[in-house]
Amino acid sequence: MQDNKALALENALKSTESLLDMLESVVRKDFSPKSESKTDYSNAVNKVLVPEPEVQVQPEPVKKVEDSRLSMTLEQLFEDCKSCSRCTLCKTRKNVVFGYGCTDRPSVLVVGEGPGATEDETGSPFVGRAGQYLDNWLKSISLSREENVYITNTVKCRPPENRDPLPEEKSACFAYLKKQIEIVNPQAILCLGRPASTLLTGQDDAPIAKLHGRFFFYEGIPMMCTYHPAAVLRNQELRRPVWEDLQKLANYLGLVINRRR
Repeated sequence: MQDNKALALENALKSTESLLDMLESVVRKDFSPKSESKTDYSNAVNKVLVPEPEVQVQPEPVKKVEDSRLSMTLEQLFEDCKSCSRCTLCKTRKNVVFGYGCTDRPSVLVVGEGPGATEDETGSPFVGRAGQYLDNWLKSISLSREENVYITNTVKCRPPENRDPLPEEKSACFAYLKKQIEIVNPQAILCLGRPASTLLTGQDDAPIAKLHGRFFFYEGIPMMCTYHPAAVLRNQELRRPVWEDLQKLANYLGLVINRRR
């Protein structure tokens, strides 16, 4: 009887050991995907997430259109200007008013707004009443259009009724002025009035009251802005600020200040 119990117990233990061995084999079994499958999966993901590089198409270079006026001499520029029809001012002009004065590095290049009636008749800049007044200004600081000053305007044709030049008119004529400044190569520029001052400073919305008496630079050239002689003839209160502006310019250039005119 005792032997039978011992035998049953021994058989039970063997069955238990067998079950434990089976359980251990299940626990130790590697259920992770094989390396090859993992790699394939990764590649598949990459193919979805990373697009093939696109073909880079080089755009056609934009051809820059150069204004032919920018390569002309002063004489060629004048001849081209006499037949210019780039804005509507050509329809009402009598004469092109190109420029006058010293063309060999003058002390000052004066830039006005546009020709008036007398200038349109004669073809010369600042020869009317405002021009005579300008000559007095220049003499007061040892300047002269015959010796050391070159005079021109933002536009070379007279605006009707002596109105301010329109933006499109100044734009059409700007290449002439730009080339004049480059060729003449002045030591300084004096802008007379708002149209000239805003054009060369680039401050389109600024009133002349904010620009006058200040030094700016145009292409590295020192530049002073002041009121137009015609405006001073209409408003004598502007004489003092103009005189102060002229003295600043004279001191900068080392010119002898004669007297107030």
